[in-house]
Amino acid sequence: MVEMDRRNFMRASAVFALAVGGAAALASCAPETATRTVLRVGSLTDIDSLNPFTAFSTQSYDVFQLMYDKLMDYDAQLGVVPALATAVDKSTDGKTFTYTLRSGVTWHDGTPFTADDVVFTFTLIRDNDYGSFGAYFKDLTDIAKDGDQKVKLTYANPQTLEPGVITPIAPKHLWEKVSKDDLPKFANDKPVGTGPFKYDSWNKGSVVTVTRNDSWWGSKPAAEKVTWTKFGSDDIVTQALRTGDIDIVAEVPPTIFTGLKDAQNVKSTEMESFSFHMIGFNCSAAPGSKGNKALLDPAVRQALSCAVSRAQLVELAMAGFGEPGTGLLPPAFGDYHYVPGPDAVLDNNPGKAGQLLDGAGYARRGDGVRLNKDGKPLEFRILAIADTAVDVKAADLFITAAKAVGINLTLSTTDADSMGATVFNTDAPDWDIMVWGWDSELYDPSYLLGIPTTDQIGGNNDTFWTNPRYDELYAQQNTTIDHAARVKLVQEMQALHYAACPYIVMWYQKKLCGTRTDTWTGWQEMRGGMILNFPRINYLDVRPV
Repeated sequence: MVEMDRRNFMRASAVFALAVGGAAALASCAPETATRTVLRVGSLTDIDSLNPFTAFSTQSYDVFQLMYDKLMDYDAQLGVVPALATAVDKSTDGKTFTYTLRSGVTWHDGTPFTADDVVFTFTLIRDNDYGSFGAYFKDLTDIAKDGDQKVKLTYANPQTLEPGVITPIAPKHLWEKVSKDDLPKFANDKPVGTGPFKYDSWNKGSVVTVTRNDSWWGSKPAAEKVTWTKFGSDDIVTQALRTGDIDIVAEVPPTIFTGLKDAQNVKSTEMESFSFHMIGFNCSAAPGSKGNKALLDPAVRQALSCAVSRAQLVELAMAGFGEPGTGLLPPAFGDYHYVPGPDAVLDNNPGKAGQLLDGAGYARRGDGVRLNKDGKPLEFRILAIADTAVDVKAADLFITAAKAVGINLTLSTTDADSMGATVFNTDAPDWDIMVWGWDSELYDPSYLLGIPTTDQIGGNNDTFWTNPRYDELYAQQNTTIDHAARVKLVQEMQALHYAACPYIVMWYQKKLCGTRTDTWTGWQEMRGGMILNFPRINYLDVRPV
């Protein structure tokens, strides 16, 4: 999704049997043999772009954070630490941030990094509302150099989120050549950053490779090269880990994960995540929308939410490796996490679903099928990614639950790229219901809470649902420094979203990771996962066995 959005295409399988022809596919996908210099990542998702501002997959973000630096970064404990900036001075009112920049840094092409690059990057994003990053800089009133080694950011209102962790810094000498009209589609085919690794190649649909930047300002990583290889199925990528063709799988399918516990030279690790999977409804009111208009009725969405059991979804689709979903923020966000009160629950209550549909005028004919306001069967299309087996399983369970309350659903599956193109067609979205997932890009509520804002239509807002009060609360929580007061605002936001049901948040999954123990060592467990996470520390700190 257009991030701009860093959408997590999390894959998980319901079977563990290597498919016919899988061995051949395995051999063709693994371009590197085990060495003490190459760190090999296996996944089912390719990156979608080389533009760090408009790419949408979590896989892309993982690659970018090795090529580009931010002013500040996250450590393994998710604390904010220096990166391109060695220090930040924050004003007591939370409106001004002055960064002292690191000296002696160069871009990958040898050009010196300067304060002008920082000013340029923040200005580019703010003035062009570039990608999803633009939403964070609407209150940014001034971006200025303060001498040669400092940059000062001034906001109209206090900021709860440290600006330095939000965006990668881009080289002015290259990006200033891109016109405003060309920015949305700028491919950035030869990325140049200041990060610990340099771009080497992207064989689309197969493998991405970066090589170590020996001129990087930080401690030299042990890996001389990192590769991300795309495999054809959950079974094949997991088998590649077992056979030693890759070193790490960040997200092992839940029903395969248990079997890894006895695999030779493989360690399986279960971690808390900042992720959720959901069922989303097309709430677009655009004239060109081809979505079923019955889904604009909150009663229909609420009834469908009541029809399905989140606990059953977790048990049968996730093999128990998750928690039933409620609000937008997973439990890893602590007291920001929302749990509805008993009277507000819209979960596993077919009786309430029937009452909602009866009250909204959706009569039930003799065969049990509900009828819409035109007297036709109440039926919708549901879309899922074919190789995200947990989502396909969830869709099947949802179809059964919906049928029990008189609503017929028809499932279609597609690939991740087609899913994005279909769902994010702002002017003419041609879908009714989709099953997908989100992974937070930041250790702050703002990212996930920002998805359903009006500003993110054309960006992260995949259901096109809007609510003025929600938008108002989002703006308030962004500038509320007092933690307790912010928690109250965030809870109210999630209560609004939960009741309106543009999403049915199905579950908060565990990050189930598998690593080889005979190739690289020093992997640090952390909330959010070892990789595909905000911190890049594991890529930098692991060492060959």
